[in-house]
Amino acid sequence: MNFIEIFNYVAKVARPAHAKESIAESMEDLFLDIGLDSLDGLVMLMYFDDLYGIPDAESKEWSPASVQELHDLVMAHKTKEPASMEEVKEVCK
Repeated sequence: MNFIEIFNYVAKVARPAHAKESIAESMEDLFLDIGLDSLDGLVMLMYFDDLYGIPDAESKEWSPASVQELHDLVMAHKTKEPASMEEVKEVCK
């Protein structure tokens, strides 16, 4: 399971229903370039905290601007990983 696949699913769930959907195609994609604003990013961080077992206090000060920056932060602080996309979907309900 690759990080971009998880990222795109979480981004889809975090965006408002009326928002234009745009997907990340590479780790270098910037959040703003794929239509994610700061509120979308905050909601996404909450999901990533749950998916990767990251304490809320650790991610509170994060402000990643790209998929790669988020990936690096998540990998540095994770205590677990989702086992499957089904688990990702379940957590992101």
